[in-house]
Amino acid sequence: MSQLAQLQHRFQAYVMEDQNGQAPAWVSATGRADPALQISVYTHAYRSRLQEALAEDYPAVNAAIGDDAFSELLDAYIQHFPSRYFSLREFGQDFSGFLAQHPIQHEQPWLAELAAFEWTLRSAFDAADAPRLTEQELTTIAPTDWPSLRFVAHPSLRFSHVNWNIAAIWKCMVAEPPEEITAEAAPACVWLIWRDEEMITRYCSLEQDEERALACLCAGGDFDEVCQTLTAFHDEADVPLRAAGLLKNWIGQGLLSELLS
Repeated sequence: MSQLAQLQHRFQAYVMEDQNGQAPAWVSATGRADPALQISVYTHAYRSRLQEALAEDYPAVNAAIGDDAFSELLDAYIQHFPSRYFSLREFGQDFSGFLAQHPIQHEQPWLAELAAFEWTLRSAFDAADAPRLTEQELTTIAPTDWPSLRFVAHPSLRFSHVNWNIAAIWKCMVAEPPEEITAEAAPACVWLIWRDEEMITRYCSLEQDEERALACLCAGGDFDEVCQTLTAFHDEADVPLRAAGLLKNWIGQGLLSELLS
């Protein structure tokens, strides 16, 4: 390793680790500022930019616990998960898992779920684009071909599993100004999150039968397998109508992008 590469490695390690303000010996003492002040410019800028990125990703978490508590959490997160990504976009992906293991979870057990919900919303918005399947594309399919049909979900489609009134909390926290709301435990629920054609992130709760059917479709199941999942919730005679209704709704919402025959 060259002398320059060694210096660059030391500089990176110093900036990314908490050094308690102690300047390393390799920082020049002949400049207009003392070594500690010189190096602090870079350490502060590194953490400050990471905090800004996290604050943009998690405004509802910030509003829910206040600026001071949020700043402390961000400092701890940066210390435990130094950035390893070329893009700041991915830096906050472990935040909900971090909160789930943090002592704050004992006081606010819904906070990790709120962070996961926010990250899923952002992830859906940033997802790749793809064409949207239309009902017209289904009109030429022969009845005998329907059982083997497979559908490709739009890249923005996401599922968020929650045990609290997370969607309501998120909506109140991102309001201007944030609105008061009480966190309440609720039966386990799945929310569907996606980005529509107008670049607006949408979300809605799913009935259990719809969630199972859509999850089957997203996992590569054919239409016959999707229908089979519905037999656990409906009489067999009612399954075709329910499956057709769900498929029509998914296409109308822009959740499907491709048909594989």
